[in-house]
Amino acid sequence: MTDAEQIKQKLDIVDFLSEYIQLKKAGRNFKALCPFHSEKTPSFVVSPERQSWHCFGACGEGGDAISFLQKWEGIEFVEALKILAQRTGVKLSSYAPTETSRLKERLYEINHLAAEFFHYLLTGHDMGGRAREYLKERGIKEAIMKTFLLGYAPNSWDSLLSYLLKKGYSKADIYTAGLTVHTDRGSEYDRFRGRLMFTLRDHRGNIVGFAGRKLPPQSEKEAKYVNTPETPVYIKGNILYGLDVNREAIKKEKNAVVVEGEFDLLSAFQSGVTNVVAIKGSALTDGQVLLLKRYAESVDLSLDSDIAGNEAARRGIEVAENAGLTVKIVRLPYGKDPAECIGKDPHLFAKAIKSSIPVYDFVIENAFDKYGSEGVVGKKKIAEEVIPFLSKIENAIVLSHYIKYLSEKLGVSQESVEIAIGQFERKKKTANILPEEQKTGTVRGVLLEEYLLSLVVQSHEVDKTLEKVLESLNFSDFDQPPVRKIIEEMKAYISAHKKFYVRDFGSRLSAEISPTFDKVLMVDRENILKDEEKFGKELAMVAREVKKQSLRREVNNLSTKIRQLEESGESDKIKPLNEKLRELIKGLNQSETGKSL
Repeated sequence: MTDAEQIKQKLDIVDFLSEYIQLKKAGRNFKALCPFHSEKTPSFVVSPERQSWHCFGACGEGGDAISFLQKWEGIEFVEALKILAQRTGVKLSSYAPTETSRLKERLYEINHLAAEFFHYLLTGHDMGGRAREYLKERGIKEAIMKTFLLGYAPNSWDSLLSYLLKKGYSKADIYTAGLTVHTDRGSEYDRFRGRLMFTLRDHRGNIVGFAGRKLPPQSEKEAKYVNTPETPVYIKGNILYGLDVNREAIKKEKNAVVVEGEFDLLSAFQSGVTNVVAIKGSALTDGQVLLLKRYAESVDLSLDSDIAGNEAARRGIEVAENAGLTVKIVRLPYGKDPAECIGKDPHLFAKAIKSSIPVYDFVIENAFDKYGSEGVVGKKKIAEEVIPFLSKIENAIVLSHYIKYLSEKLGVSQESVEIAIGQFERKKKTANILPEEQKTGTVRGVLLEEYLLSLVVQSHEVDKTLEKVLESLNFSDFDQPPVRKIIEEMKAYISAHKKFYVRDFGSRLSAEISPTFDKVLMVDRENILKDEEKFGKELAMVAREVKKQSLRREVNNLSTKIRQLEESGESDKIKPLNEKLRELIKGLNQSETGKSL
């Protein structure tokens, strides 16, 4: 038995996954909202029998406890194996990390050393004096510098590079970590120079990158911020600044306050608002939303940018709402951003958060403040800004509320608002339309064969159901290798054991076909299975469709062969093939009319 098998044997997948997501019993399986993509209807299924999971929604992922941990934490197989081995008390017989895993570990080490280097220069060296003074001007205390590991990058071309080389790391790895820049002449220099440094960590606390802010009075030509480029350990859209420190506070409040930029977060945290994270820019990404969904049920957005007029910000709100998060907007009573508001009075921001309003109320109020409702032009501009938001509302009651609210504020009929929403949706649909791709025979064949297999393996008497299917179908009728192989092995297993035991049979399957078996076992067929008559009709119909697909393939293959013989002048070989083709077409016609095969 392998290390992985030992771990999975000692780990109940339902108990394990319940620590991460909320599972609900659904027949023989459990269901949940998929944690790997945004959805409102549960499509994530866990099978206790197979100790596996599968998403039947947008991502289509599946696997076991180990692969779940890999995907949840974004780690390599061997790293997940080590974590679960420690949890289950399994002593790993061998541990051979992949090159990717080893590279990531080196990058974490390099980033950790760089963060210590920057932090020391800020807090314990004369070089960091100007940066310390700037932080003091911004009201940031020493405790905050330590908690968030702030630093200072010296105004030197290669100080950090020299330091890391002395620690034994290669130029190639330092460059891969995003800490140096290559010149056209083949040399390299430090990416961050003369800047206040913000250390970027992932949700597990690994240091993945940095953001460097210029210090006044630097040249206007210089970028205000220089950031680590994307690396094997840093993906901008998957990082929420401060989440590693504040996730417990977010979990406790079931709410996350989202601000734009590091200083906003530091000021908020220092003022007592600890359920806060920061993003780069004005838009939440899918990855950030999925992270927040782990800890929060709602988000309060306090962003500098014009949310209503920013397409990316609107997209971020849509992603958050699709993930089931309640979105509210914080209206600042003073200043252009949270840091400025807190600078005026540390309690103002906390009060503003408590008074946050639903995003649609904010968008409507904001539009009226900007354009006014007097005259046709103002009303037109308000509608153009608000309608795209209202068109996203799926809940009929909520939509009805805002249609009524907007129509009353504009002094127009509810019907006119409804018409405007409909026109916007039609225009958007027309603009985004693509040539429709019809399902190919291959795709339809895959769906049919997997559907038939799911009916068989989930039936109350698998042995009898399989026997019935094989009365009209041969193994060769199944075009998909995994389905065909599973059917063959099921037939052999039942012949040897007289009865079908799901867990025992599943444990014998190879890694190539096991995912297909898991998938067909976990897809929900309860509505069909509970009605015996309905099940029998459905089984016969799907088996007939599979047979038709098989006959069509044979007809196409034979027709192609006949055409090739005609082109090559081998007419003497065509007659027997034509006779066989007629028989196949006859069989296909019978199947089309529903007659017995």
